Amino acid sequence: MKKLSIKPFLCLLFSVLIFTSGCSSVWSKKYKDDAGVMYGMIYDGNEEGVSGVNVKVNGGLKAVSDGQGRFILKFLYADIKDKKEQRIELEKEGYEKIEEVFYYEPMSLLHIRMESGEDILKEAESLIDEKEYRRAEESIDRVIKIEEYRDEGLFLKAVIKYKEGKKEEAAELLEKLKEKDNESIKSFLRKLK
Repeated sequence: MKKLSIKPFLCLLFSVLIFTSGCSSVWSKKYKDDAGVMYGMIYDGNEEGVSGVNVKVNGGLKAVSDGQGRFILKFLYADIKDKKEQRIELEKEGYEKIEEVFYYEPMSLLHIRMESGEDILKEAESLIDEKEYRRAEESIDRVIKIEEYRDEGLFLKAVIKYKEGKKEEAAELLEKLKEKDNESIKSFLRKLK
């Protein structure tokens, strides 16, 4: 009887072990990498992408949107292992700050609308023209939170109070703005007295 050589048998066994362990580790790594990625798109009222938006998740900066408003969120496996719910914050100068809860789903896409202070002011002005004062004030309250548009928002709120016949409230709002040394504000104040 012929003796079987152990050397070819060991080489074959070793090759099979390397091949199977290599395939399983590549698969598990790919799964974990894909499990930690989400995509997002930030757009404005005109359906245009908003660039340069700081994207924070659970308080930490995760991304900044590109020229088309796109961003990628990469999560560590430990961050998402037991927790699907995440808190997202979007901030950009001149835009309304967005804070929302979203649910983590691998390889999914977030669509988030972000409005500029300028667009909100235009909306408020249109509502004032239509005598929709309550809705206009809601828009103005949103725009006042955006620092760059605070004064314009207060001015429009004073206009609403004036049109509603609440001259004292209008004057109080304008007094807050009087320090800015704006001639249109001073003229409006003289009209109220």
